[in-house]
Amino acid sequence: MKKVLLSVVLLSSLSFAGGFMDMGMSGDMHVMLSSDKVLSEGQNKIKIELNRGDHGGKVVDAKDVRVKFFMPEMPGMPYMESKDICKKAGKHFECNANFAMGGTWQYQVFIKDENGKDYKYKGSVNLGQSSSSHAHGGH
Repeated sequence: MKKVLLSVVLLSSLSFAGGFMDMGMSGDMHVMLSSDKVLSEGQNKIKIELNRGDHGGKVVDAKDVRVKFFMPEMPGMPYMESKDICKKAGKHFECNANFAMGGTWQYQVFIKDENGKDYKYKGSVNLGQSSSSHAHGGH
């Protein structure tokens, strides 16, 4: 119940602020991506938080965190992507995403934890929309 309440509070606070947030699990690691602003075309600053077990769990001091946002090739439009190596900023990581155009972008977060174990978290974002009222799970 405590985890559900924390998730609801986090999501509703970001929804009112108009920012972006997505979270879920990759193995035993909780991954949360967020941005203070709604994601849009051009440069966007993304914050990534990593915890063991759940959002309130032990902070993961990962060795390497990388992110890739991409849009598949479509008729009349080439494949597009934006990649970045995230930098440690306190207890979280920060990176940039440069979206070439509006629409739905897929993303993958590649993580190497402090023990050298690899994790991958996947999701998608719709540019120009604030966070939905649910968090993804089971990625």
